[in-house]
Amino acid sequence: MILFLDFDGVLHPDPCPDQSRLFENAPRLVEVLEEFPDLGVVLSTSWRTVCSQAELLAALPPQLRSRVLGANPRRSDFKPAPVRLPYRRHAECEEWLRMHGMPDSPWLALDDRADGFAPFCERLLLCDARIGFDPRVQAQLRAMLTLARRRRGAPVDVVLA
Repeated sequence: MILFLDFDGVLHPDPCPDQSRLFENAPRLVEVLEEFPDLGVVLSTSWRTVCSQAELLAALPPQLRSRVLGANPRRSDFKPAPVRLPYRRHAECEEWLRMHGMPDSPWLALDDRADGFAPFCERLLLCDARIGFDPRVQAQLRAMLTLARRRRGAPVDVVLA
């Protein structure tokens, strides 16, 4: 399972004029991830266009940093499927999965901008940009990950040939 993670509007409010509040929601996310040791994190934040991977990782708490598998490609680095052209972040997530040989892997995205994803995207967990990853979204993420884990572990009742 992959979690695509945005920073602004998720790990801290957006805008965040008070530098002391940067990444204030990260401990809440770490708390959920501790329950799901097989979950990998891919950085889908726009920070990846101006910061190196080392700088991105340095901004995160160690428990989150150790989960990071990489960062989404920039849309200018690949040609998205026509159906994804208007949905930049969605296309980037799918491209990362394709590039890593995981096109059918389950994934979720924590983001504050619905317009980056196809309408009614069930993989998007939307945060209020003014607050970010709050207790309400924390509970939703925990529930979605629990359901995904149950679906992966559920035995097959019938095989149709």
